[in-house]
Amino acid sequence: MTPMIDIVFLLLIFFVVTASSQVQEEILPTNLQAQGSVESLVEQVEEPTLEVEIWLKLSVADADSTTVVDVNGTLYHDLDVLKYQLRTLAELGPENPVILDIAGNVPLGDVVDIYDTSQAAGFESVNFAVDAPNSN
Repeated sequence: MTPMIDIVFLLLIFFVVTASSQVQEEILPTNLQAQGSVESLVEQVEEPTLEVEIWLKLSVADADSTTVVDVNGTLYHDLDVLKYQLRTLAELGPENPVILDIAGNVPLGDVVDIYDTSQAAGFESVNFAVDAPNSN
């Protein structure tokens, strides 16, 4: 029993001696000067969204009575090529509105086909252009 008491007292002395040599941490009161520092509010700049209206002007070619589509100045005689182009444009910007401007002599089947292709491609907005009524 005596050796165990000796070891306990030795450990107690060891911990008391090592604990008393530690430096106590304190908070130092300081006044930081604003001289030389800059304070400013940073506003987050939103990137402007590039929204382009995609006009699809459908008409019938006089030579062979097929539907021709003018997409913002580019003529498409083959509707399959137009469908591929619409899918590509929808991948780049589905938020761009599609506006269908349809001539009176365009077959209804072609109109529905182009409308369905625009919807299936993923465009969020597909609209029809109409003439303003005469105000006489």
